[in-house]
Amino acid sequence: MSKTLIIRKSLISVSDKKNIVSFAKELVKYNVEIISTGNTFKHLKKNKVYTKNIESVTSFPEILNGRVKTLHPKVFGGILANNEDKSHLKQLNKHAISEIQLVVVNLYPFQNTIRVTKDINKCIENIDIGGPSLIRAAAKNFFSTAVITDLDDYKKVIKDIKKFGGISLELRRLLALKAFKKTMLYDREIFKWFAGNIENSKDEYLFIDGKKIHDLRYGENPHQDASIYSFDINDQDRFFKQIHGKELSFNNLNDLRAALSLLAEFKNPSAVIIKHAIPSGVAESNNIYNACIKALQADELSAFGGVVSLNGSVDKKLALKLSAIFLEVIAAKSFTKEAIEILSQKKNLRIIKILNLKKFEKSRPQNIITMPDVFLVQNSDIASINKKNIKIVSKRKPTKLEIDDLIFANKIVKHVRSNAIVLAKNRVTLGIGSGNTSRIDSVNFAIQKSSRANIKNKKNFLSGAVMASDAFFPFPDSIILAYKAGIKSVIQPGGSIKDDIVIKEVNKKNISMVFTFKRSFSH
Repeated sequence: MSKTLIIRKSLISVSDKKNIVSFAKELVKYNVEIISTGNTFKHLKKNKVYTKNIESVTSFPEILNGRVKTLHPKVFGGILANNEDKSHLKQLNKHAISEIQLVVVNLYPFQNTIRVTKDINKCIENIDIGGPSLIRAAAKNFFSTAVITDLDDYKKVIKDIKKFGGISLELRRLLALKAFKKTMLYDREIFKWFAGNIENSKDEYLFIDGKKIHDLRYGENPHQDASIYSFDINDQDRFFKQIHGKELSFNNLNDLRAALSLLAEFKNPSAVIIKHAIPSGVAESNNIYNACIKALQADELSAFGGVVSLNGSVDKKLALKLSAIFLEVIAAKSFTKEAIEILSQKKNLRIIKILNLKKFEKSRPQNIITMPDVFLVQNSDIASINKKNIKIVSKRKPTKLEIDDLIFANKIVKHVRSNAIVLAKNRVTLGIGSGNTSRIDSVNFAIQKSSRANIKNKKNFLSGAVMASDAFFPFPDSIILAYKAGIKSVIQPGGSIKDDIVIKEVNKKNISMVFTFKRSFSH
């Protein structure tokens, strides 16, 4: 196997013609003969690059409106021949086939086609046949043939030719690897499209792939490796941009995910504070400043070292408040110039601009849990509860203000770890109980945590508050405990065999209660 491959002949057939003229001219300088197809031939000829049409090699015209151009033994024989196998070389000589040492191909943009049209005929027509075949053939035979599928590799190839007189084995292996990745991803997109539009079997297979953006310092703990990957999306489609601060850690990113998922539940000015992927304070108000201050006051202790997310703009006034607290991340839809100047004084504070909150509202990814040999997949919990789809099951009817608070608390409870309890009043969380093994423990914990809330009237601040539960109450004990704390209204899914007993206790305590009929476990 030759370590350096001397390039004498190259086949160029590209859909994306960016930089191809300058690359081809460089090849010509090194006495490389160029063969090209269709529009590539026209483009190179127009730009005064000497090239031969593919027909001069195959002695056969392009047919079927260009569907068949390169699928010919004189093309594939030249690409697949092993230049160290004497029998291969003998057969090439017998059939007057010339070796092709370099193949430059990029594919019809099938992904772009399916983004802009639902016309099945147009989509099918843009499925490249010859291109992937050329790529696979050249990649398979990387001992004797080099293949370029990435425009960024033009410079690498020319650099090798200048340095070694040909293309090194190391680079050919790398180019072959990239080529097989290209055809794999291309075929996957076609398969996904067919499965969803032709066979209607899109749930039969699940493909997960992404491009590594970079390694993270570590995972949840220093002894765990971690990385962040992209699903090959464009920069403008990403949902955030870091303006300032240290690199986001694994835990920062996980907290940011939790924060924005919950923030997307709200339309009015709202603030969500996350600690260890669990809400510690949430508030909805008439402006973003008030919402943020109320969310902070809901549990100032837990806010320390947390992630603050806002669906509005941070101005100078709010920045001054936030800068007085130790926070890991501040994420908002925008920041004024003065706000950035103030917050940037903390060199480690991550300042995040939210670019696309709608991604969390409408395009929430599937939840995936890996296990040995298998993985579990479920759709995200996008269930929405409003005034129209709740049922009052108690004798006492909740007031309009209580209904607003019940809907508010229910939006939050599905983002809290089960067993989940949220206490709220005036669209501000007062106590959150999460991750306990019994529901009454979560109720008790939420009540205890509510004592941290920075409320003027500490004595009766839970009086008139509401309680949300992510699942039904199996016993009336939680209702009794909530009543003693001052809770006046409850929202829960219902569905227990003891619902009647719980409703009876609610009526006995003159508390109102509504059912949502939608459980929202988050384990």
